[in-house]
Amino acid sequence: MSQAITTAQDVESLSKEVTCMKMLLACMLKSMGQVDAGKAILRMERQLSTLEEGEDKAQFSATLQQIKAAYLA
Repeated sequence: MSQAITTAQDVESLSKEVTCMKMLLACMLKSMGQVDAGKAILRMERQLSTLEEGEDKAQFSATLQQIKAAYLA
């Protein structure tokens, strides 16, 4: 892994990094154009459908919903 990309060790800083990444992804989707962004979202939803039921799937789903809401805002 690149030394230029680091991750915070404390929970509060890490949660801020994750929030930032969600907003960054939403901004990237907005800049892609409607068709390409729609395709990317559909791919993420397909990926979600391949996950087994459980905590990981629930978290992925919640994260995807937040990204979609930010994209549509």
